[in-house]
Amino acid sequence: MSKTSKEIAVFVVFLVLVALWGLFIKTPAGSNIPVNNELKVSNIHVQFENGTSEDEVETILENCNMAVNYSIEYNDKNTAEDYYIMLDEDERDVRRELYEGMRKEKKDWTVPSLSHVIRRGDYYVIMVSEQAINDETFLAILDKYDIQMKKSFWCSIRFEKPDGSRYWI
Repeated sequence: MSKTSKEIAVFVVFLVLVALWGLFIKTPAGSNIPVNNELKVSNIHVQFENGTSEDEVETILENCNMAVNYSIEYNDKNTAEDYYIMLDEDERDVRRELYEGMRKEKKDWTVPSLSHVIRRGDYYVIMVSEQAINDETFLAILDKYDIQMKKSFWCSIRFEKPDGSRYWI
């Protein structure tokens, strides 16, 4: 046999061994990994506009079609009282003046986190820091543009197992 024939024969034998290995060895790609479908969250905190009644909160949550049992702790006292302002997306002058005022006064009037700026339709809901609540310069800017600072409160929603016990993480 020539050298080329030997190489081809060795290659064919190698392919046959790989094919046999593929037939008899069980690969993990075809196996199902067991999934733990148990709920992983014990509770969530939801922020509402001040003045929202307990019945309104319950109605809002019922409209969310949550598939698990839950209980509501209305106006959770363990969370801070928060204030916010709502700015139209076109009110760039207000945002610019607030930014310049914070830089000039070296104060944080808004909560410096992207998770605390919420888009709601054509408005931005911006959380206000405790430092700004009584700051005269901040309040003067709000008065200048006729923007109201509003108060909000938190509700704690605890998820429950079907047997009535609570999830703990």
